[in-house]
Amino acid sequence: MINRLLNKTSIATLLASVSMLATTPSLAAEEQATVNYTGRDKVEYDYAYALGVQATVYGWAPVMMDVALELQTSVDAPMDNGQAPVNQIGPITRLWDHRDRSYTTPNNDTLYLQAWADLEDEPLVLFVPEIKDRYWIEQIVDMYTESVVDLGNATVGDQGGYFVLAKRGYEGELPEGVEVHYSNTRYIWLAGRLGVENAQDEEKARELQSQFRLMPLSEYPNGGVQPEPKHATGAPTVQFPQGIAWFERLDKVLNENPLAEDKPVLESFEYIGIGNDGLANLSDVRKHALENAFKDGFAIILDAAMHSDTPVNGWNWEYKAGAYGADYLQRAAINMNSIGLNSPERAMYPKRYVDSEGELLHGENSYTVTFPADMQVNEEIGGFWSVTMYDAQDRFMVENAIDRFKIGSMTEDLVYNKDGSLTITISHQEPTDATARANWLPAPNDSFMLQVRLYEPNESVYTGQFSLPEMYKSN
Repeated sequence: MINRLLNKTSIATLLASVSMLATTPSLAAEEQATVNYTGRDKVEYDYAYALGVQATVYGWAPVMMDVALELQTSVDAPMDNGQAPVNQIGPITRLWDHRDRSYTTPNNDTLYLQAWADLEDEPLVLFVPEIKDRYWIEQIVDMYTESVVDLGNATVGDQGGYFVLAKRGYEGELPEGVEVHYSNTRYIWLAGRLGVENAQDEEKARELQSQFRLMPLSEYPNGGVQPEPKHATGAPTVQFPQGIAWFERLDKVLNENPLAEDKPVLESFEYIGIGNDGLANLSDVRKHALENAFKDGFAIILDAAMHSDTPVNGWNWEYKAGAYGADYLQRAAINMNSIGLNSPERAMYPKRYVDSEGELLHGENSYTVTFPADMQVNEEIGGFWSVTMYDAQDRFMVENAIDRFKIGSMTEDLVYNKDGSLTITISHQEPTDATARANWLPAPNDSFMLQVRLYEPNESVYTGQFSLPEMYKSN
């Protein structure tokens, strides 16, 4: 149902809970029957229902972000699974693999570091260390998942430095000579990644990871030193709100993170109790309308999420993220697939479930796919690519005898074709041919899916001019 989730432990737990909504008892068919209202009651019901569907679509992304914020920050110290109190950095301190089943489609390419920040009282300052010859990004989004800024080699270079993060409208003094980036919302999410070349390189990446700092402006420039993270055991749990509880959560997040440009939209929601503290006092007719509106709004978003990709040669691409404007359905759909998806200019994540004949991929078969010599990633700024194997049912990485979970430009000891292209063999059974074995991506003895990651893609990728090759069954 949810095809692509951002790689954070508890956020994926959140999204896993979202994926259960379609089968949750509160959405059962017997509870969705519409009372046959007549007269003014019918008018009241119909209008409240229509506004409720619109509010569900409009508010899907900010509610997901708000629930994630609460979950990620529900600790008293930074943890090694990415959780941390507000305004502190939470690192994920190792590459993830088949053992990690807290969220779907994690990558095996980067270490993560993230933070949820509150800009209400004063700006924050992010310190980035010098990062040479390595992919890095600190993706920053507001509570509507609009991009605030993507800091990385492509945008600010490899020298590191200080970056001020402020709420739009802040009029206090700011340090001279320091870049300032403004958010439209009080809360923001910082989602950082550091590329890792191999097991030996992981320790170097961890050292860089520990050097990032996040501090209030009043503690600039020496604040925000990261403590040693505590070890997290187990994954946090979340109950994603539904029905009236969902609208109550929407009311909260909109009150905390209002957008002036959306005021006309929000004023229309006052009829259903949003923005005027009126949810508790709604009539039974309007409450009933909202319960049904949430169910149908969810179905609308889910359908859009399942069909939001652009298929090319069996690979599904998503070309819109991080800049939605008034396209609230697109915003909702993309965030149901992957909360806070990267801007296409910074990374793209095409995936596939079928072979060249449209048949579902299965490990009992053997497949080949030949990736071109030029995968259109900008290596000069640390760009690289990979293709990762996942079980199609749960979308976790697959345990295998050679501990290989992905193949790509960082993979050692591959055998390339004379023209520089790379032919990968994908199967459950180990190939007998030496070259095929060197380039083997092990599959489960079951259905599977693949996801390519293109970090720092060239313009031809995110404008749709570049396509990935078809994948063929070879037995």
